[in-house]
Amino acid sequence: MEEQAQLAKLRRAIIRRLPKIGLTSLLKLLPLSEAETEALLLRSVQKTRHLSPTTTFAIPLVGAHQVSNWQTIEETLTRTLNNLLAQSDPNWRAVICSQTEPNCVGLDERITFLPFRKKIDGHDKVEKLKALSRHCLLEDCKPGFFMPMDGDDLLANDFIASLHPDTSLGWVADGGYILNSSNGRVGYTKKRSLREITQKPFWKFCGSCMALPVGNDPEKEANFFAALVNHEHRLYPFLAELAGYPLNYSEIPQAMYLINHGENFETRRGRGSFKQRFAEKFAVKDPAKLSEIAARFPSSENLINQCRDAP
Repeated sequence: MEEQAQLAKLRRAIIRRLPKIGLTSLLKLLPLSEAETEALLLRSVQKTRHLSPTTTFAIPLVGAHQVSNWQTIEETLTRTLNNLLAQSDPNWRAVICSQTEPNCVGLDERITFLPFRKKIDGHDKVEKLKALSRHCLLEDCKPGFFMPMDGDDLLANDFIASLHPDTSLGWVADGGYILNSSNGRVGYTKKRSLREITQKPFWKFCGSCMALPVGNDPEKEANFFAALVNHEHRLYPFLAELAGYPLNYSEIPQAMYLINHGENFETRRGRGSFKQRFAEKFAVKDPAKLSEIAARFPSSENLINQCRDAP
């Protein structure tokens, strides 16, 4: 099942504006998507702070029957999980949903496996994200943050520590990095400006781009996230705003998107060339900065060293 198409920008602008000027009731006159409807239902729920929050990473993973090299998938996922194990704040869990249980689930008791048994022809990432949303937010809810995350991405080692001081504030990545696994090149993404009009924020590139507070109304939150993932990640911030989440559009790079590691879904669909060109155009070339990035993003060191050590 594919994500639903982008909603028209003008329509989104109108829908985003009406609640801000006290005209939320007018939205009922519009034909809303399921995600927009669920967002409005969640909007009335107060987003409160929680003591001892847990960040839940929901990781949809392809099955072994869907890829040409399952070993590459396991190696890539292991790198991502080792990255989480290096977080300075240990209060997290990762739930992996797939037809095939990877060996790396046993790395830590905070990592668990959710079997996916629904028969779907073709792309099933959306359905896996729906299953993860219902499991993590309704069946086994832990107050804190919920973040859909791809099994090949990396986070800064202080990512969770930066989230937990305020569990009423959502996080969206404006700044971030794209790491080309084939050559170690690191591209810097950030919000577009007049000086750099061809830049793009990280949340337009990668699905590991948003973490929202959860634990206030499990049923409404589960319904919202299950509908949210019907859409591309480029719509995540719009729908989160509509749901009433105060958002921190962070310019500090806290997430890293890995491309060209052999089994990227976008590469298998033939849609990865633009991201590769972007990483080259906005490549970080200062050796000291590359060393700093490698230190902040555990498990990236060997890949980035390819670039630093190149003649």
